[in-house]
Amino acid sequence: MDYETVIREQFDSMDLSGLSSLMKESIKSGGLFENMTAEDIAYSMLNGEPLFDSGKIIENLRDLLLMEIRSSVFLGCEIIVICIIIGLMTSFSDSFGSKAVSSVGSMICSFVIIALCIGNFYQTYSYCSDSMDTMADTMQLLLPIMVPLLISMGGISSGGILDPVIISAVTGFSFFMQHVVLPMVFLSAVFVMINSITEKDYVKKLSSFIRKAAIFITGMLITIFSGITAIQGFVTKSADGILMNTAKFSIDNFVPIVGGFAADSLDMVISCIGLIKNAVGVAGIIMIVSLLALPVIKLMSICIVYKITAIVAEPIASSSISDSLNELGNSAMTMTVILGLGALMFLVFITILIGMGGGTLWK
Repeated sequence: MDYETVIREQFDSMDLSGLSSLMKESIKSGGLFENMTAEDIAYSMLNGEPLFDSGKIIENLRDLLLMEIRSSVFLGCEIIVICIIIGLMTSFSDSFGSKAVSSVGSMICSFVIIALCIGNFYQTYSYCSDSMDTMADTMQLLLPIMVPLLISMGGISSGGILDPVIISAVTGFSFFMQHVVLPMVFLSAVFVMINSITEKDYVKKLSSFIRKAAIFITGMLITIFSGITAIQGFVTKSADGILMNTAKFSIDNFVPIVGGFAADSLDMVISCIGLIKNAVGVAGIIMIVSLLALPVIKLMSICIVYKITAIVAEPIASSSISDSLNELGNSAMTMTVILGLGALMFLVFITILIGMGGGTLWK
């Protein structure tokens, strides 16, 4: 019996339909990777073949960024046109000495800019929240597959302890991100736009404080959850290593005649299970990266458009509008960082599970 036969039998005995379906949807939505399954990844790892073409991924990233920038440019053009109208109305009012009509018109135009920006930013916020929810669902789908495989490799302590720890961490982190951190960033963007219609900076510092607090809370959550998981993983891995080395010694020395052969056969089976576990983990990493790609590119394109629009609007509109557009770009960048940190924590969890057990247990 060879490794490929054992791996095929293991895959045939597992129900990975949910994982395959979600992976297909994730890869399709991300647009970076070619369609693949956990089984394809396992065979590629076994044969030492590359999983994907890095040049193709870079090309796909470039195409996605250009596509999102083109879709966001229309919003920037609308804002610039409205800023030009505000500038013309201000010039006419100075020429004819009638500032009342100009002030009312400028106020209406400012409200239109606020409505456009807040509407666009809310769509982006909703998209990021949905992406975070999908990443959490992906983790909750991966854990019931990877943890039993880890236990099958002899990681009884690791699987028994890490399963509730990681599930609790994923659930808690996803809740805080969706209901606390991301709404804080959106609230800071709302305050920024409200500040644009006032002559004084009433809430500019408050907006900046909320944005920085959101990043701080995200960093604290990642440190706490990842630290607890990593410590538990290191402790239980040592206990599992002692247990499996004892089992190896017992089989090899106390089973007559065939003890060494039985130990080597069991070693091969467990190594194959480890390869399958790692393949499922790699599939999870590909899914997380795919789910992260489009929201991050969308946020980066919006940030670029807001920054350029602020530069163009500065000489033709009021400084408050230009500053608000620039701060809105900062809020978009903050949301990008937070979403990236959230995905990083999920990747850390998957990496910890991949690292548990290793390729073989008899070392």
